[in-house]
Amino acid sequence: MRLALLAAAMLGLTAGAAPAQQTAAPANVTVRELNKGPAPGDSFAYDPALIRIPVRGTVRFEPTTAGHNAVPIPALWPEGAPALNVPYNQAASVTFERAGVYGLQCTPHAGLGMVALIVVGEVDLAPVVARIAAIPSLPPRARAKLIALANGFT
Repeated sequence: MRLALLAAAMLGLTAGAAPAQQTAAPANVTVRELNKGPAPGDSFAYDPALIRIPVRGTVRFEPTTAGHNAVPIPALWPEGAPALNVPYNQAASVTFERAGVYGLQCTPHAGLGMVALIVVGEVDLAPVVARIAAIPSLPPRARAKLIALANGFT
């Protein structure tokens, strides 16, 4: 609970804020790779950073500024799921065939919070918060952002 509150505070969220209403997930989502995020004071970011798609949904990564990639956070990647590797400065579309929660990061900017969660299908995110908290190598800003993202669905 303390980590969830810390994550919310670091991201400027209020403790009493209600989770966003879930609506039907679009089959195709475009994620922009940015040097300046959409929120005030947000630096490097994926926009959106929380993506919900159905099984067999597609995420398109679009580099709007140079120097970004998208690769898995191994501890937040479903076992047996194909690895993701969106190269630096290249657009790519990825179709997700399996339900699960997929954590990803920009290699040089993960420490600055450039991380995202892709939620494929109907998935309970409550256990994901504990998994995020237990990753020893995750930079603090990335951990806080991922916990806040996961709590947005719980």
